[in-house]
Amino acid sequence: ASHCGRPVAGPASLTMLVAIWAATMASRDTCGDTLLNNTGLGSGGTVSALLNVSAVGECCDQCHTNYHDECVGWTYGGTPQDAAIPPHNCAIFSRITRPSPVNNHISAVVGGVKPSPPPPGPPGSPCRADLDCNPDTAVQWRCLVNKGQPPSPANNCHLPGPGTAGNSTCACSSVTCAITKDSTNKTAIQYLMIGDSISMGMQNDLSQIVSAHNWELTHNPGNAASSNLGAHCVSDWTQPGSRKKWDVLSYNFGLHDLGYDTERINVEQYTALLQNITEAIASLQKSGLVNRVIWVTSTPVPTVPVYGPSCNKTATCLNPPRFNSDVVLYNQAAAQVVQAANSAGAKIETADLYDFVLKKCGGAGYAHCDGFQLPANVHYTPEGWSALAVEMSGYLLNQTDH
Repeated sequence: ASHCGRPVAGPASLTMLVAIWAATMASRDTCGDTLLNNTGLGSGGTVSALLNVSAVGECCDQCHTNYHDECVGWTYGGTPQDAAIPPHNCAIFSRITRPSPVNNHISAVVGGVKPSPPPPGPPGSPCRADLDCNPDTAVQWRCLVNKGQPPSPANNCHLPGPGTAGNSTCACSSVTCAITKDSTNKTAIQYLMIGDSISMGMQNDLSQIVSAHNWELTHNPGNAASSNLGAHCVSDWTQPGSRKKWDVLSYNFGLHDLGYDTERINVEQYTALLQNITEAIASLQKSGLVNRVIWVTSTPVPTVPVYGPSCNKTATCLNPPRFNSDVVLYNQAAAQVVQAANSAGAKIETADLYDFVLKKCGGAGYAHCDGFQLPANVHYTPEGWSALAVEMSGYLLNQTDH
């Protein structure tokens, strides 16, 4: 036995050898791939699914049917349960580096080895926001500052975040995704939190709450920002290639997508990108690498003047400009994505923080939420962050009655 690329101690039994030989013979008529005996693909690869099948031919068939859009290789061979992954005998890979010797396993490489994403190159075409770049490519998909260029209508961009720095010049650029750090308490319930500054703001309070229940909270590296960043980085954040298993995963995108700055994505692009993210996470759930999945709604923004020609003080106007009508629109689009995923077999819960904040702040159209949300801001006071953490912990610990 082995770990699909990682040998496991102990000699192979004669029964296992005979079974592998018989499966090899039976598969030659049912699988058109070139079979690599005593070979695994797991070293440095990215797993799309871990399955239990009846024979090597069925593993091959899974690669070419249910996972044909992503499968670049597969491995068949018994792999027992360990601390990180469930037991399985078929691994489907969306990225592989190189085959490696593994006793009693059969593998096949389909369509060649996919290389790692290329390193960031020079900036490309001018842009005002992410919506001007192509989110479906591996390079130049993010609109970033490109100083020193003559300003023009095509590259005039508004910088994200607070402050009055104003506009700059931007170009579609490449970004390298950061990798989520490893957990420190292997015996704890593993919780991966993917989100923007809202999740980061409640992270410390939430971690303290759930750690009392033997949970370990890990946040994706930094700010998950927009669905554009998430669609390109979700594999680096979830780490399926390491066989890391998450007991609970929550995710949110929205406030960065709908802001009027370099990260803006229109609702159609947002829907498509969030669908890609959700499908990737649902695939991990199907393979057993993620158990519970929770979608978190985007929180509301106050109805106040926004940053622009008539308001350039961030103490009194919202910067970057955001409108609560967009929050409603993008939340509705996200709900449809989640519903479609659940109809296809996923099991995704929803934590409705939008409704929670709205009730705290007096309902739709509120302008101020004293003591809870900062003035002219999407962020919260210490009391607000604590309240959000308590509400989120209720969903995580199944204590919230919704």
